[in-house]
Amino acid sequence: MNGWLPEYDESESESTLIIDTANTFGLVEETSDRGVNIDRSKAVGQVDYEGESSDEKQESKEELQNNFEVETTTTTATTTTTTTTKTTTTTSKAPKLVQQNTAIEKNRLYCMVPFIWTPKFLPSYHAIHATWGKRCHILRFFIDPIIGDSQVGYYNITLASDALAAANDANFTLPKDVVVLHDMQRPWHSCEGINDEDKTCRNIWEKIWRAWVYVVTGKGGSTPAGSDVIIGANSSEWFVKVDADTFLFPENLSRYVKSRGWSYDDHHYFGHVLHHRVKDRGVPIVAGAAVFFSRATLVAAADSFQKMSTENGNEEEDGTCRDANTGTEEVVTAVCLKEHSNIIAEPAIDSLGRDEISLFPVDDMIVYNRTDHGEWWFWEGKKRIPCHDAGDCLGDLPLALHGYKDSEFLLYLENEFYGSVMKGQKDDSLAKRNDNKIAAYNWENFDRTYKYFERVRAAMKIAAKEEALGSDISIAKELPAQGKDRLYCMVPFILAPQNMPTYEAIRNTWGKRCDTLKFFVDPIVEDDQGNFIDLRRKSGTKMTLPHDVVVVYHIYRPWHICESKKDTTCRNIWEKVWRSWLWIDDNGESDSSEWFAKIDADSYLFPENAKKYVQDNNMSPDEHHYFGHTLRHSEDRNLPPIVAGSAVFFSRATVKGAAAIFREFKHEEHNKSVRKCSDSYTASEETLTALCLKQHLGIYAAHALDDSGDELIAISPIEDTLLWNRTEQGEWWYWKNKPETDPRTGREIHKCCGDFPIAFHGYKDPLWFYKLEDELYGMDDLPGVTDKWRRYKWHNPNEANSYFDRMRKARNTEV
Repeated sequence: MNGWLPEYDESESESTLIIDTANTFGLVEETSDRGVNIDRSKAVGQVDYEGESSDEKQESKEELQNNFEVETTTTTATTTTTTTTKTTTTTSKAPKLVQQNTAIEKNRLYCMVPFIWTPKFLPSYHAIHATWGKRCHILRFFIDPIIGDSQVGYYNITLASDALAAANDANFTLPKDVVVLHDMQRPWHSCEGINDEDKTCRNIWEKIWRAWVYVVTGKGGSTPAGSDVIIGANSSEWFVKVDADTFLFPENLSRYVKSRGWSYDDHHYFGHVLHHRVKDRGVPIVAGAAVFFSRATLVAAADSFQKMSTENGNEEEDGTCRDANTGTEEVVTAVCLKEHSNIIAEPAIDSLGRDEISLFPVDDMIVYNRTDHGEWWFWEGKKRIPCHDAGDCLGDLPLALHGYKDSEFLLYLENEFYGSVMKGQKDDSLAKRNDNKIAAYNWENFDRTYKYFERVRAAMKIAAKEEALGSDISIAKELPAQGKDRLYCMVPFILAPQNMPTYEAIRNTWGKRCDTLKFFVDPIVEDDQGNFIDLRRKSGTKMTLPHDVVVVYHIYRPWHICESKKDTTCRNIWEKVWRSWLWIDDNGESDSSEWFAKIDADSYLFPENAKKYVQDNNMSPDEHHYFGHTLRHSEDRNLPPIVAGSAVFFSRATVKGAAAIFREFKHEEHNKSVRKCSDSYTASEETLTALCLKQHLGIYAAHALDDSGDELIAISPIEDTLLWNRTEQGEWWYWKNKPETDPRTGREIHKCCGDFPIAFHGYKDPLWFYKLEDELYGMDDLPGVTDKWRRYKWHNPNEANSYFDRMRKARNTEV
């Protein structure tokens, strides 16, 4: 069986996705008593992460005595602690400035995380490393010189003696991505347990401005021995201050600035913009959850911070650019940028006005309603857009999601967007609901949160795919407009010269009315000379495929070596169909439409009537639906009714559910069974589709009939099916076990056909597509297309023409 199959070299098949790892984001200092509190009580313990080995710890302790390197010129740090007063002068090595490398990615992101090195917050440090932090180009945690807490003691880490004591007595050693801001003048720890609501004890503004000065100049900071010393604005193109309770999407930053056409050499200061301080400070501010600077803005900011007054630094900020004893770093940052460089905050929003940064947990913010809330500080001064009242006002390619004080939620979000939920992998730790929706956590406002996460996953997959193909991402087209009952038409196909007229006919007729039309082909194609080419190998082929062709690379069974035309299994229809559904979900396209149809290449489809059908029946794409022309002729009572393969329709929810089933399949080379849900060497795709959906999702085939009980899908040419009569024909397989009358009305049902048909099947000669198109829509001659179809005659002209007249009349009446 496998003798024909070349050794599959994945490096030669599909494009390798290279994801930019140079991006990230941050948090808000304001709080409000508005809204519902979400229980986020589970914490991530340090035991969840691998720490240093005992040998590594001992080595670190020995090095700390004399080798705590400082990246600056000689500095003096004097710090008072609750235990003792210690003064030291530390001489540094000369800083090593990073030079710009013109050959590297130009949208790298430097992620600066203000942090306090205390046992309470260490789980957040580990969680950041395990999640979004690994996708930053540079990740640094900026800490005060005082580490520890009242239980383990406080240590001035810039003193060699304290550093050694911290390692020996408290098991505290600093990782190499920590920068100590040893010139900090105000301690963070003096208010611990006394007045936690007093934010100024955290000296947020002082820490922020000193951190940015260090990033540009190397002044005022130091790193543990052996750290990579990275100083200078040329180290990255974009910079962000990130709060530790924020989940970041580093790669989305690069996409965002590209979509805007922004240059890092221009001034850009952006994030979630708030306007409530305009009235007393004269500037909009970027909320601290994620404060982004271009390189030009960083240089300007650092310059202004070095020049600003440090007098009266122990006083609260007053709306001027100076050092201050304050926690409102957002305000002073905005004031300094405007005062010194006339740089104004820009909102990070998509083309629909939706926020790319969520200031509160998504499962809370997804239901925000401006009318219900009133104009509190979050809404104040923002331009009103429809989603402010409808909810779901977050963009599909977010930059940051904020408000996760419990660091375990960073791990949940990682799973949603990068782990087993995103990949559709089996994971017993996932939350599984009765409606078969799988998530990393049982989120509040689950249905709306789940739907939003699905949009994000789809948009990120599409963006990564377009980047791999060399396309630019536009925030104006993250995903097509939502809620339009869009139809995705999937046509299983074989690329061979004899089939190309069908390909062209579909594109020229009914295919152009699909919202998405794609032809799914085997990896073996035939060229014009009759040679079979394996598209999984680069060698030996220069074939260029049309943009609407998808190669299902992992098909194991060939279509082209059948010796007998009676051997239908050589077509491997089942394998192609289930792998095609899986491709749609794996590549983010299961969220590109609400409805999906698998259409045989000899079917003529009416996409607009399929949309009318789901609308007339109030069908939701987020519920399971599987419908078409249902057949019940199987003698095996263990097999459910099937939808005839000529036109099989899935809702979005069913595509995702089916893909989750197919993702667990193992290749079974010799399996030919049609009585278990598995990979199989068979053409019975209808039977196995129905079996899998029933067995795993509890979904049964629904028959597409109109309100009168008439068929909407003809599984043979329409001019023939119009003459079918159950009484005259008897109970052959087509009629077998179908109900004869509607139990509600007693009216005969299953007659052909309704006024708004969905599909006609059985046109092996594709020129009939042009005949149907001309009959029902009007058809002009096309260049390169034969006009022989104009001489075609209907087999039963009276019945056919009468039916077409009825269709046209119904359509005109509907309009």
